[in-house]
Formats: sequence, structure tokens, C-alpha cells
Amino acid sequence: MSASKEPSSPGGYTDEEQIVTACSFLEAQADLEREAAETLPGKFDSCTFDLGYVHQPVYACLTCTRPPKQYRATKSKDYESESTEPAGMCYSCSIECHADHDIIELFSKRNFRCDCGTKRLAGGRCELKKHRSALGNVLNKNEYGHNFWGYYCRCDKRYNADSEPAMIQCYICSDWFHEPCINDDLPSEDDYEDYICRDCVARYSVVRYINSTFAIIAPVVAKDPSPKEPAATTQQQQQQQGEEEETGEPLAKKPRQTLCCLCADKTAVDALLPADMFMREGWKTDICTCLDCMRLIETQNLDFLIGDDEVIEPEEDKARSESIYDAAMQQLSKMDATRAIDAATAYQSLSSNLKEYLRPFADSGTVITDKDIKEFFEKHKTNSSKRIY
Repeated sequence: MSASKEPSSPGGYTDEEQIVTACSFLEAQADLEREAAETLPGKFDSCTFDLGYVHQPVYACLTCTRPPKQYRATKSKDYESESTEPAGMCYSCSIECHADHDIIELFSKRNFRCDCGTKRLAGGRCELKKHRSALGNVLNKNEYGHNFWGYYCRCDKRYNADSEPAMIQCYICSDWFHEPCINDDLPSEDDYEDYICRDCVARYSVVRYINSTFAIIAPVVAKDPSPKEPAATTQQQQQQQGEEEETGEPLAKKPRQTLCCLCADKTAVDALLPADMFMREGWKTDICTCLDCMRLIETQNLDFLIGDDEVIEPEEDKARSESIYDAAMQQLSKMDATRAIDAATAYQSLSSNLKEYLRPFADSGTVITDKDIKEFFEKHKTNSSKRIY
């Protein structure tokens, strides 16, 4: 018995062929353009290395780095291989230098300098700094954590955006936390602007004792299985403050208050620890700027609490918000006259040939397939290569 023939679609084409109409092709193209503009909205033609240590979006590459064994699958091929140092890169390098690698988006990190082109990333040359040799070892003040291996929160686990609730980023340490690991009863997103994790609350007195109606203190209900460090007592904090005052560090250049405006009843606050804090919009206006608190802010690298904390975002790529046609016309206007005429002539030739090729399909009502489109461009490419100028 002979095999039955595969059913054909109404136009006489088998299911293996992708049927494409002019409208569906243009709609698909527009969807691709919109998706590209949303995924990569900024320009990626320059590395931020020369900007130094700035507040910027950071990415980690799991292809160029190898995590410690605790973050590897025991049956993985590279389980026994030597681990490397963690490393991060800027937005542009994540695209231009590591496009086909396993990349993790870490969102914004403060005081971070791009590692691309340094020995932290296998010493390879940065594609955006081709005029330089590999940077090799550079003075590195970056701070790294388990985020750079794809692990988050105090539970030290991965995050699955498809099956888990959203995570919240701590405003101070920039780590990410699973909502269930913070508290079972969180304030509404509309009720606060920034979240400060319990470890940063314990570590920084200028935040813990802030005397502000903008702060919501949320004591931990369940016992934290693995806190990063115990909450400091009032006595310990006073001792730490005294040690920092003796360092003689220069104070931040901001008008200072004469009297400390931290809350007077620190014991009552300590009784609530461990606790997370949810800060309403405008909370930083209540940061104390007396002499002692300013010294703490300076020595603990918390200047962003009283100064500019703008994130250095990639420059908007306006061409990505335009259609391919509009972007091409804009580039055409920038060309010199001879090149512009040549480009316009080539475009006109392509347009005329395509119309001529499609006319029989339109006259007969035949559906255009993906195979037909590919065939046209293959012929056009072959004819173009045979031309003699």
C-alpha cells in the first residue's frame, strides 16, 4: 500500500511551507522592530569604562566566568574546573562583546566600573575599545556578590520570573530579595518608593534611626534562617560611630544641621530588630546631616543618600523607534551626493524588480510563500554580484 500524500493547504501548498501574504509579512516585520526597540532601547556603541565608577546597569557573563562549586550542578562538565573571579560589564559590552554568551541582567549597581577587556573577564579585548590592547589588571574598587552568579536574596537561590513572585531590590546594597523571604504581609507598591533590607537597617544607623514619617518599619515575623550579620546594639553602634569619627575623613559638602535629628528613643527602635524598612517618597529629605551623621555617611560610602544618585543609562537610540524605511531615509540624507544617488538608484532597482516579480502572483491570486521570497532575493543577489561598474 502506498503512503498517503500529505494534506495540502487550500492554496495547494503543504503544511511544511510557510504561507506569507504581503500584509502578514509587513505586520511581522513591524512586530520585530517593536520587539527590538523594547529589548535594546539604547545605543550600544561605547563602553562606560572611561567614566570610572558610576551608578549604571550591570550585566554578568556566565560564559566568561566560572562560579564557585557551591553554585554549580554536581554533574556538570566543569564541576571540577577552577573557579574564576566574578565580573560585570556595562550595557554596551553585554551586546557587542558577549551577545552570544549566557548573560545575567543585574539592573543598576552603584560605584561600578565595566570589567570588559580586563583580566577579570579572561583578559580578552573589548570590542568597543579596539584601539587599545587588553587592559589586563586594573585597580578594581567594584563590589561583587552572589548576584553575579545568578543567585539572590538571603536564601541564596536563583529566581524564576515565570513561576515566582516579583523580587524587590534593596536601595542601599542593591541585592534582590524574594517577596516571601521579606515578609508575609508587605505594604502595597503604591505605599512606598524604596525598600531597605534588614541587613542594611542593622548596619547603618543613619537609616535605622531616621526620624521620619516617611519610613515604615516592618519587623521580621518568621525567624531568618541565614541572616548576613546580626543587628548591632545601641552600644555597639555608638562604639562604631566613635571609631569612625577618629578617622578624620573629610565631610561631604552639604549644608549641615547643628543638632542631630535622629530619633531620641533608639532602644525602642532596636527592640523591633530584625526589621525591614519601606520608605515613602521624599524620605531622603529627613536624612540627618549633623556633624556626626555626616561623618558616618562619608565613611560608610552612603553619599548617595544626600547627593545625586542618577543612574547612567544608555543613550536612547532614536533610530530603533523608527521603521526601517524611516531610518534608511535619515541615513540617506547624511550621505554625500554621489553615494546618495547610488543608494537611491539601487533602491529603485530593487523596488522595480520586486514589483515585477510579484505582479504574476497578484494577477493570478496566488499566495506568496516564504520559498518565493527567498528565491527572489537569491536571484537579486546573484545578478547584483555580476554587475560591472
